[in-house]
Amino acid sequence: MRSISPISRRTFLTRSALAVGAVSGSSALLAACGPGASSGGAATTAPSAPVTLNVMQRHVQSLVGSPALSKENVIAFEKANNCKINWLEFDQVKLNASLVAGDAPDLVRIEGAAASIPYIAARGLAEPLDDYFAKATYAKTDDLADITKVYRYDGKQQGQGPIYGMPFDYSQDGMLWYNKKLFDQAKVPYLSDSDPITYDQLLAMGKQLTTSQGGKIKVFGVDPCYGDVVFHAQLMQMIAQQGYSLWNSDFTKADFTTPAAKKALQWFVDWGQAHVGPGPLDPNPESWDGPLYQENRLAIVEYGYWFNGQVTLDANAKPTPDFAAQQGFAPAPQMGTTRVDACRSATGMWIPKKAKNKELAFKFLDFWYAGPQSQMHFKTGQGLPPLKSQLALLPQDGINKTFYDVQQKNLANLSVLSFSPYVTAAAMDSVLTTNLNNAIKGQMALNDAIAAMQKQVADLIQQGRDQVGS
Repeated sequence: MRSISPISRRTFLTRSALAVGAVSGSSALLAACGPGASSGGAATTAPSAPVTLNVMQRHVQSLVGSPALSKENVIAFEKANNCKINWLEFDQVKLNASLVAGDAPDLVRIEGAAASIPYIAARGLAEPLDDYFAKATYAKTDDLADITKVYRYDGKQQGQGPIYGMPFDYSQDGMLWYNKKLFDQAKVPYLSDSDPITYDQLLAMGKQLTTSQGGKIKVFGVDPCYGDVVFHAQLMQMIAQQGYSLWNSDFTKADFTTPAAKKALQWFVDWGQAHVGPGPLDPNPESWDGPLYQENRLAIVEYGYWFNGQVTLDANAKPTPDFAAQQGFAPAPQMGTTRVDACRSATGMWIPKKAKNKELAFKFLDFWYAGPQSQMHFKTGQGLPPLKSQLALLPQDGINKTFYDVQQKNLANLSVLSFSPYVTAAAMDSVLTTNLNNAIKGQMALNDAIAAMQKQVADLIQQGRDQVGS
C-alpha cells in the first residue's frame, strides 16, 4: 500500500504549487498596478493613507504565503497600489450580516459558483463586471473561456447577460479517475478515454471491483459523491442526460417526481445499498475520497481534471510517477442519450455591489487569477484555466500527456447547467443528501423521500421568491 499523508483538496491546491518553483516575482506584479504606484519622481504631496482591501477567502492561513500567492507578491501589490489587504476567513453568517449592514468585503470567495451566481445576482448583491473586464490587464474579454458563462446571468437564464465574477479554475466534475492496478486485479477492462459508459455499467463495474477481507470492505469499487454529499448539480446533469430538466422554465419549481428524476435518484439508492462505495451504510473515515484513492482502497472516483494533482503528486508536492502511471481518466458516465458533461463548481471570486473599493478589488482579482503567478497553478494540473490562452500551460510530460489528451477531447462536451435564483446550492444539496441517505438506510421508501424533497424544496423556493419579490 502506498503511504501518503491524508490531505484535503484545498490544502493540496495551495501546497502543490511548490512543485513548479519560484513565482514570477514582484516585477510582473508591479506591471499590473495602476494608480498608486510610485512614478519615481519627487513627491509633491504627502502620501495618502493606505486603502484597506477586505478579501474574504477560505483557508487563508494555507493560501497566503504559498507560492501561488506568496507574501512577497502580496506585499508588492500593496506597495504599488498604496493599499493593505485584510484577509478575512470565509464565514457565511458574517458575510450575510455584512451585506445587510452595507459593510461588505471588497472580494468574496464563492464555492460552487455554477450553482450560486443566479442566487446572488437576482438579489442585486453582486457588481456586474463587464466594464472592468474591458479594462483588465490580464483577463481580457476575448480570452475568457466558455466556463466563465456560469458567472453570467441576465435575470432569467444562466450563461447570458452580465458577468458577475471569475473562476479560479474549473473542471468537468463528473469525469472518472480509475486505478488500473485495481482493475487488473479484478480482471475488469479499462474504461474508454473517449466513449462514456452508462451509470448502470458504472454500478456493475463497482460491484466487480469491490473486495472484502475479514468481514470488512478492503477496496471500494466506486464513489460518485464528494464528501458524502449528493450535489443537486449532479442530479441535474443525470436528468439532462435523459433529455429533461429538474426545473420548470422559470426555475420556480423543481420536480423530483418525473421518470427521469426518479431514475437518477433510484440509482443512488441502488449504489448505496450495494456496499460498493463509502456511503451512508459504509462511512468514509476521511472527509473526502482523496486518501482512500491514494491508498489503493478506491477503484473509481467521479472527479474532474483537478484531481490530476492527487495522482501525480504526493502530499509534499513530490512527483509520484509509479502511482500516476497506473491511473486512467475517462468521460463522465451517462444516464441517457444526450451527452452532458458539465462543470458543477467553477469556484472563484465576486465583488459585492456595496463594496467600497471595487476598482482595486478587480485589479487584485485580475492579477491573482489571471496574472503571471496564476500560471503556476495550471502548470501542476490543478484544474483548467479560465483563460483560453493558458490552456497550453497544463502539464503534458509523461502520463500527464494522456490526461491532457483525454481532457482536451472531452472539452467539446462541456455544458452550462442553469440553476434557480430562488434557493441556495447548500440548501438544495442538504435536502437531497438527507432524504437520499434516509432511503439508502431503509428508513423511508424512495417515494416518501421524493415527496419530502418535493415539499422541502418548494418551501425553500417560496422563501426565495418572497425575498426577491417574484
